[in-house]
Amino acid sequence: MKPGIRNTLHVWERIFFRVLTALLCALVLVSIWLSRVGLPDRMGEALMRRIDTGQFAVEAKTIRMGLIKGVRLEDVSLYRRGQVGPPAVEATSVILWVDPLAVLRGMSTVQRVEICDGEVRPEFACADRKQDGAMSVGTYQTELMLTGCRVQGVSVESLRGRLRLADTTAQLNDIQMTLARNGLQGTASGHVEYDCRTDLVSGQGDAAMYPEIVEPVLAAWDLNGLVRLFSRFEFENGPPTASLTFQVGAGEGGPVVFDGDAHLESARYRGVEALRADVALHVVSTNSSTIVTLDPLTVLRRDGSVQGALVIDLGQETVRFDARGSLNPHLMRQAINVLSDPFWDRWTFDGPVVIEAKGVVGYEDLQGTDFTLRFDGREVSYTNHLLDRCTFDMQMIDGGVDLSSIRVGMYGGEATGVASFLLPGSDGSNTAFDVSLNATNMDFEHVAAVLINDDEREYRGRLSGCLALRGVLGEGNADTLQGDGTITIDDGRVFMLPVFGGLSEIMTRIIPGLDFVLRQSDASTDFRIAESRISSDEIRINGSVLSLKGRGHYGFDEAIDFHAQVKLMKDNNMVARLVRVLTFPISKLFEFRVRGTLDESRWYPENFSGDLLEKIGLRKSD
Repeated sequence: MKPGIRNTLHVWERIFFRVLTALLCALVLVSIWLSRVGLPDRMGEALMRRIDTGQFAVEAKTIRMGLIKGVRLEDVSLYRRGQVGPPAVEATSVILWVDPLAVLRGMSTVQRVEICDGEVRPEFACADRKQDGAMSVGTYQTELMLTGCRVQGVSVESLRGRLRLADTTAQLNDIQMTLARNGLQGTASGHVEYDCRTDLVSGQGDAAMYPEIVEPVLAAWDLNGLVRLFSRFEFENGPPTASLTFQVGAGEGGPVVFDGDAHLESARYRGVEALRADVALHVVSTNSSTIVTLDPLTVLRRDGSVQGALVIDLGQETVRFDARGSLNPHLMRQAINVLSDPFWDRWTFDGPVVIEAKGVVGYEDLQGTDFTLRFDGREVSYTNHLLDRCTFDMQMIDGGVDLSSIRVGMYGGEATGVASFLLPGSDGSNTAFDVSLNATNMDFEHVAAVLINDDEREYRGRLSGCLALRGVLGEGNADTLQGDGTITIDDGRVFMLPVFGGLSEIMTRIIPGLDFVLRQSDASTDFRIAESRISSDEIRINGSVLSLKGRGHYGFDEAIDFHAQVKLMKDNNMVARLVRVLTFPISKLFEFRVRGTLDESRWYPENFSGDLLEKIGLRKSD
């Protein structure tokens, strides 16, 4: 190439690069200017027309351009055309990621819309059926991002998905989002679709979410009963997880349907801990009711489990169930919120328990309650009375509880019977009860050791009896107790009980060496319960040498007052009757009265003279 031509090319090359550099600098300066000052009004209006979908009106106080993030709209409001009310979207800024070449590929110029620090109102983004006969959302597709926004009271820390508007449907696919509320955080993924023709929002999602986070959304859908239900849960080691499909009527009073599976770990319901729970969930809500079906449901704890099905009617405030479990009954009554009388707190369950229950419970006021239950438990205790095994059938209707086929193994014998309870209503009254029990062949020595806390004496014998008792539970209601019963003790050592200590001392002073024969005896009595005391008109104790007949009462304040007459030999043969006739003149000398308490009784002869009492050492002389 000739030197002149080469020089000319070099000159044009320098000119080209200088012009290109100047253009780039100018473009940068213009971009900086547009990003700081904003687009001129005409350019802004033209741009807004380009991003107008036809169904929505967009307003922005300032429009700025950027080389990296495209168009930035500030103080933005988006309105649904024909919809009366506040904007569907308000945001501090909206960033439009613009690709001018996308038109050549048949795509929207705006490839991404990023909404920052905004308020999204889905109810004002939907078409108004009364005013929008076309029921169309337009045609548009882009990537949608939300950062630091609020949707129906829930903070959307981040959301990303593909938005597609196609005539009568709006779809948001490939959603990935993080939600937060009150310091809690949860994540979800899935897709959502809105159909203008049916006015339904449907979709599918997988979530690890604390229910508290989405409570405002549930309240906006009039699912307040579901909000109350979720408020009873506490989660210690992370949120529950769920995979759900859903369908929600966007219009007022529209139906809400959820289906799927949920799983939780280390959670509490009304303070009752569960290590793990798995459930198939089905929720249907309409104007009249919200029904939550948990079927099947499995709850695991360290001490047992529950399997079955629950149907919770949040409108009627009832739970229908068919379940089998091995949980402590205290936990079950705490979870259902029934049987709150302190009487039930006196029971403990140290052994395995199996409970089968079916029916319905009104969990707020027991109205509508109607269920049956079968109980089988081992090592059950009431205060300090151990029941080796306890079984019964139970039926509860409203506040009435009937126990039938009661069978209890205790103290080496058995007790059977029936019982009924009337639980308190909203007036705050106490639980009323009516019990009928029969006891057979119990170890009297074991019973006595528990009742008087005495493990040293050998009382021997077998105890049987029956009891019918009714009244009202609770402190200060002793005067309401009424009933009657019988007790028999065969081949026992009744005279060794502490209450007979004073009698033994007196009789052995009168008849030396009598303390040994006093150990062999049978006993029986009929008694009645009324006016805060237990009374008997005839207590019979038959020993080999001595027998005793008594009458009196034992007060619930532990005070005793009895009259007793001691006779020689049992009154069951001709010899004994002959001895009674011969000793009748002195029989009045063996009439006693006992007062004090069962543990500290005071015996004294009613008909002994003062001199005689002094002679046998029962009274000191002055």
